[in-house]
Amino acid sequence: MKALFLIRDLPYPATHGYKKRNYFLIRALARRDINIALFVEEADKNSNEAIAHLKSYCKDVMILGRKKQNKLIAAFLSLFSALPFSIKLRTFPEVRAQIARYLSENPQDLIICDAIHRALNIPFDNKTPKLLYEHNIESTIIKRYSKFEKNMFKKIFALIEYLKFKNIEPKIWRMFDCAAACSLHDKKIMQKRTNAANIIVVNNGVESGYFNPDPYEIVRNSIVYSGQIGWHPNEDAIIYFVENIYPLIKEKNHGVKFWIVGDKPSKRVKETAKNDKSIIVTGFVKDIRDYIGKAHVFVVPLRIGGGTRLKILEALSMKKAVVTTSVGCEGLETENNKHLLIRDNPRDFASAVLDILEDKPPYQNLGKEGRGLIEKKYDWGVVFEELNKVLAP
Repeated sequence: MKALFLIRDLPYPATHGYKKRNYFLIRALARRDINIALFVEEADKNSNEAIAHLKSYCKDVMILGRKKQNKLIAAFLSLFSALPFSIKLRTFPEVRAQIARYLSENPQDLIICDAIHRALNIPFDNKTPKLLYEHNIESTIIKRYSKFEKNMFKKIFALIEYLKFKNIEPKIWRMFDCAAACSLHDKKIMQKRTNAANIIVVNNGVESGYFNPDPYEIVRNSIVYSGQIGWHPNEDAIIYFVENIYPLIKEKNHGVKFWIVGDKPSKRVKETAKNDKSIIVTGFVKDIRDYIGKAHVFVVPLRIGGGTRLKILEALSMKKAVVTTSVGCEGLETENNKHLLIRDNPRDFASAVLDILEDKPPYQNLGKEGRGLIEKKYDWGVVFEELNKVLAP
C-alpha cells in the first residue's frame, strides 16, 4: 500500500502536540509496510538530520516550494474572503499542482491531509481515497479565544474567524472519504454537524515505555507546566495560573516553585519569572521527562483549546498527580478524583494543588490510576488499532 501524507512541517524532533501526533502516525503506517510519500509545506534550512531520520520510515520526503505570505496582508485580505484567515494563509495553488503532478506520476492508494488548514491544497479531482487527520476542532478554539481576548480588534477578528470556520468545517469534513477525530468528544461534534458516518476516532496517545516513571525522584513542592509555550492557549493558561491561582498556593506554601517548560516562551511569560524568583522559565529542553518526572504536581490550567492534551497523557504515563481545568482534559476518558483532579475555580484549583503538595490521603493513588489508564487506552500501540481497521485490506 502507498500513501501520500501532506503535513505542515517536519514532525521530527517530535517536540510538541501536533508533531507528536503526526510522527507516531508515520511510524504506525511504516510498521504496516505502507510506503509513505511525505509532503512537507515548510522546513528550516538546517533540516538534513530530521529528513534523514524520517526517511527511515518514509519512501520519499518532499519539501514543497511555495511563496511565503505576509501575515498582516493575508489577515486583511481574508476579511473579504469566505475562507478563514488560517486556511487562506496555508492554501497554495502551487502546492496543489505539485501534489497533483506527483500523483499522476506515482499513483497512491491513500491521501492523508494533516488538519483542515491544508485541506484545500489537496487535488480533489484525483479519485484516490482521502483521509483528513484532525488535531482539534478549530471553531471551538477560536470561540474560546474570543471569550478571553481583551483587545477589541482581536476579539472582533476572532469572532469573524469563528463564524467562517463554523460554516466551512462541515463542508470540508464531507469532502473527504474519511475524517479522523482525536477524541470521541470531537467525533460526536463532527457527526452532529455533518450527519456523516465516515468519521473515526484516532485518539492522541503517548509512548508509555518512553514516558516511564522510573527512575525519577519527585522534587517536593515543585509544580510543572509543559508544552509549546509560544502557542496562545498555553500562554493564556500560564498567565491565568500565575495571576489567579499561584498567589493562593504561595499564601499557604512558601517553598513552592513553578516550572514553565517548553519552547518559544513569549515576553509576557518571561516577565512572570522576572517578577517572581519562584517561577522558572526553561525555554526549549532536550528531554521533557527530566521535568515531568521530578514534578510534585503537574498542572494544566487551560481555558482555551481543542482536541486533547498530550501533556496530560505524558504526565499520567509518568504517574504524576495532575490538576486540570475541564477544558484541559476535554476529550480524554478520565475520571475526576480518580485519574486526575478537575477544578475550574481558581480557589478550588489552588486547594487541590496544596492537598497534593501536602500528600493528603485521598489523592495518593492518582499516579497509579493514571498510569493504568494510559496502558489500557492511550498507549500509541492501542490508539492505532482503530486506524488499522480503516486501513485493513
